[in-house]
Amino acid sequence: MLKDSLQPMQLRAKHQFKSNSSGFTLIEMMIVIAIIGVLAAIAVPSYKSYTVKSKRADMMAEMQNIASNIEAQKLAKGTYANVATSGLTGSFPRQGAASYSIAINPSPLTKAWTITATASGSQSTDGNLTLAATGTKCRIVNSVSKCGMADEWNK
Repeated sequence: MLKDSLQPMQLRAKHQFKSNSSGFTLIEMMIVIAIIGVLAAIAVPSYKSYTVKSKRADMMAEMQNIASNIEAQKLAKGTYANVATSGLTGSFPRQGAASYSIAINPSPLTKAWTITATASGSQSTDGNLTLAATGTKCRIVNSVSKCGMADEWNK
């Protein structure tokens, strides 16, 4: 009788120690985490560079719009001195965290006006941008200017 009652316990014990191999080992998890770390180390700087360039491109487009507005007002009002620049200056973008501060010189405007976008915040390392009435574009990074009539803002 004692022998009969021990058999189910022995069978249960045999099944408890038998395990199916499922899941991940610690080594496999460490390898996956290392791969994710390497990918993140490559992706994050690339993403930051992309966002800086895209904000610069937005600012360049805004400066072109401001220049068009100045010229349209000059044609409508006859002289640069009558052009109102009050709504054209200030922070950019208009909503959210400012990346640039826009100024137009001289005041009152003359035919030799210049739009200056001074970088701030996350853009501060990207440099300042200028657009002259003649169409000359400059990008000033660490006191080094790159100016011209073509693609100087992106250099």
